[in-house]
Amino acid sequence: MAQDRGHFLDDLPIWKLKLVAVEYKLDVSSCRYKKDYVQKLKGKKITEEQVRVILAKNQRSAKEEEAIRKEVEEIASKPGEPAGLPDEDEKNLERHIDEALTLKPAFFEIDSATENAYDKMILGDYYDAIKVNRDGRLRCLDIFSNSQVYYAAIAIRAVDELLSKMAQENVQIDPGLRTALTAAKLTFIKGPPRAREEALENLESLAMKTYDAFVSGSEKKEAELRELLADYESFGTRTEEPRRYLEIASQAKQSHSIGEYSKLVAQAGESAASARDTRVKEIENAFHIVKAGADEARDLGIDISSMESTLGQARSAFDDGAFRQAVELLAATERSIDQAHVEELKRRKELEALQLQKVNAIVIDYGPLIREAKSYGIDVREPLVHIGNVKSALDSKDVVSATKYARRVKDLMQAMEKEIDQKRLELGVIKHVEGTKCGKCSQESLYAYPNGIQKCLECGHAFTIEPAIEQEAIAQAARRQAEESDQAGSAQTEAKPEKKKKSLFRW
Repeated sequence: MAQDRGHFLDDLPIWKLKLVAVEYKLDVSSCRYKKDYVQKLKGKKITEEQVRVILAKNQRSAKEEEAIRKEVEEIASKPGEPAGLPDEDEKNLERHIDEALTLKPAFFEIDSATENAYDKMILGDYYDAIKVNRDGRLRCLDIFSNSQVYYAAIAIRAVDELLSKMAQENVQIDPGLRTALTAAKLTFIKGPPRAREEALENLESLAMKTYDAFVSGSEKKEAELRELLADYESFGTRTEEPRRYLEIASQAKQSHSIGEYSKLVAQAGESAASARDTRVKEIENAFHIVKAGADEARDLGIDISSMESTLGQARSAFDDGAFRQAVELLAATERSIDQAHVEELKRRKELEALQLQKVNAIVIDYGPLIREAKSYGIDVREPLVHIGNVKSALDSKDVVSATKYARRVKDLMQAMEKEIDQKRLELGVIKHVEGTKCGKCSQESLYAYPNGIQKCLECGHAFTIEPAIEQEAIAQAARRQAEESDQAGSAQTEAKPEKKKKSLFRW
């Protein structure tokens, strides 16, 4: 067993060698490598049997090992908490980094010395060549060491500033990057050169990946948004505001304000979506105008079957989200209907006057109703816009457009009639006619309006009682006038009329 004494120790791992050293109370604080532990134990002349007994006595149970394994797995699965330096160490580190950044290394002197040594060697001055080369090499090693410190200081300061800026702009930061920064700071203070280089390599790699991932994500959103804006513009969307946001975002990107860049790209996306929704609503409203023009043309006896077919295709394209196609088909339909309407006006000379009379009647009838609805807080912006369009069309003598917009005003106000009646009812403008049924739906829902109209709020049937009131008022006025005439005649028989004087002027 004595011949076997040194061989079996080499096969044991360090933790087992430590157990044996503890059992024999050996001081292993100075041991750094496995060979150091083996050398310590060989000095005690420990046999293999003794080591086996010691290891058996200190062997853990299977349950303990399983518990330890699970605990290690749980620790490994949890995200690492970013480490930090104490405040005093942080201040010292900042001071050392500031000092390192002021000592910028320069290799210009070494390049000159190297060239001088080479020239002396070519000329055969080998002694001076060796001497100059030796001085240059030692100087190079010194400057190289300074360079490592200088580059490490730049990397740490750059990542520190980057993280601070990202935190101010509410950018989510990977905890691993903070841990890597702390590790680089620790090695900068008291770490060996190799550990410092490894920590810096890890730090720079993580920082570049974090920055690239953040910026590339925003750049991808920007590129997609620019494609969307081009598509929106194809069907008439106004994109001045989102493009202005993108221009400011590009300036923020150039100044490396990554959080501001991302924020502005997001705002540009929101503005583009709002502009698109506004344009889609405009297109949808345009369908109503074209339909109003089609209804007017149909009322005049114009055959618009082909135009209605095109209008249906435009509606299908609109429902499918093909807004550019919908706009093109809608414009083509409107041109065809307007052209047919114009030709009909040319063919029938009396038609223009009749249509102008119809337009004026709609404006006169529905103008007060629009003002009344507005006083109730009802949204009448669209009919007001179309009333303005009617007046503009009349000023430019465009009868076709005037009839379209006037018909749209009529349609809108008729659709708004129930809401207006409800407001009238709430405010007491109209009053229920007790004990009277509607002649159309037989419901006791007749209401009297201030203008003499009675209307059923169930079926919408309305009639006026104004002529009967006028006749009664005329009859009463006639009776009063007859009575006054009789009284005047009796008075004339009793008194002579006064003779009128002539005047200079006669009226």
